[in-house]
Amino acid sequence: MIPARRLPALLLALALALLSACDKAEVEEKAKEALNGALEKAGEKIISALDQLENAEYQGGPFENNEESARAYLLGQLEEKYGEKFIVVGRENLKNYGALAGATYSCQAAPAEEPDKVFTALVSQTRYQKVRDGYAVWFYKEEAEAPAVDFCQEFDYVLDQRVSLEMPETSVTWTGEDSLKFFLRNSGAYLKLVLRLEDGKEVDFYAGQIQDFLGRVGELECDVLLQAKTDKKYIYHRELSILDGFDPSTIPLEDIREDVEIMMKVPAPKTEEELAEERAKKEAAEKEAE
Repeated sequence: MIPARRLPALLLALALALLSACDKAEVEEKAKEALNGALEKAGEKIISALDQLENAEYQGGPFENNEESARAYLLGQLEEKYGEKFIVVGRENLKNYGALAGATYSCQAAPAEEPDKVFTALVSQTRYQKVRDGYAVWFYKEEAEAPAVDFCQEFDYVLDQRVSLEMPETSVTWTGEDSLKFFLRNSGAYLKLVLRLEDGKEVDFYAGQIQDFLGRVGELECDVLLQAKTDKKYIYHRELSILDGFDPSTIPLEDIREDVEIMMKVPAPKTEEELAEERAKKEAAEKEAE
């Protein structure tokens, strides 16, 4: 039992301890607020500095940081490279990477006399001052694609196919004088095959068909990007290095089955009609809200 004479002293000590704890908590809270404020200001300064760096004008580049200057430079490069005039026919994009890296410009271009022969091209103020493009596919397109279409039609389960010769943008000047075989082996070009298969089947059904196709795809003698689709969705996607000696046995049926199963679970993309209907509903709701 605490003696009565000591009670006031103990109460005073307890009160002082509580006050000290409150003061400490208040100090810690103020310190925390100050630190957060300092970090926020520092973050704002860093973001501002990065924005200034990105928007800074690169000095000494072959074109200015605007689409008109970049477009003229790229088209001039293409004309010098291929000896004919070109025009921009599709989307353009100018990205400024700041005072150190400069700007990069890309677009969809085509020969002025044949605007349907669309390809992608790009230039930059630093690394890619020589134009990089994929125009060369048009020199080899028909020769490369025709045998692939015939090949796909040999398979009864392939209801339809889309075949296109693709290539990465390159600074190399391909003119069509080299053989198709040489071009395919040295340009990075490949055939993109999209196989249309029957709707409404099970995973094992599709896996078996794809394995069968893989067993013979090496006959094309070119690298292949293989895709299969059904029910308005893609169910298989694989890059095949045929020119490096592709061996179909390295892709067992179980791996194919797993890939198909995963992709079949992905929701199908919405059709243009569905997207248009959604836009109409949204516009109607907005008008009603007004």
